[in-house]
Amino acid sequence: MQEQHQDTAFIRTTTLRKTSLEDSISSTGLVASNNVSNVTTNLNAAVKSVEVSVGDYVEEGDVIVTLDTVKPAIAAIAAISLLVGGIGVMNIMMVSITERTREIGTRKALGAPNFTIRMQFIVEAVVICLIGGGIGIALGIGLGAAASQMLGYAAKPSVFAILAAFSFSMAIGVFFGYYPANKAAKLDPIEALRYE
Repeated sequence: MQEQHQDTAFIRTTTLRKTSLEDSISSTGLVASNNVSNVTTNLNAAVKSVEVSVGDYVEEGDVIVTLDTVKPAIAAIAAISLLVGGIGVMNIMMVSITERTREIGTRKALGAPNFTIRMQFIVEAVVICLIGGGIGIALGIGLGAAASQMLGYAAKPSVFAILAAFSFSMAIGVFFGYYPANKAAKLDPIEALRYE
């Protein structure tokens, strides 16, 4: 059995296509030659002049398995980041309401309904989140383009992902902005006007 393979060299087709031996590829993707030392010499010379890409060593299935393993970790990090960001927006809105207590009291004394005051602060929270979301999307596109250029792989951001990120940013603004907005809407106008 060993004698049968003594005059045959086996080379990956992806490596072979980058060499001068490409015309020797058989239909099975193997190179067969009666002179193994000749093939070895030619291949060694060709490999020294060839730039080998990551794809020669990493199978597509390996990458998919790795991505499936990393996705839950990335999702957990994103969820924690959204929670922290939402709490930050809520705190910013609470400070804004505290600083504008007299303004809220004046508006309520002049007859502004709770709904309009609530909507004012919800819209403010949404705008803050959309500005943050826009900055995040711009950074993501910029850093992604830089990384794809450095790694030599083409990366195109998905329009759906960008729209989903913007929508999610808006939803975070509504969700975390509601409590401070509701608190502002329920302020007593007399107490709010007295606030120093």
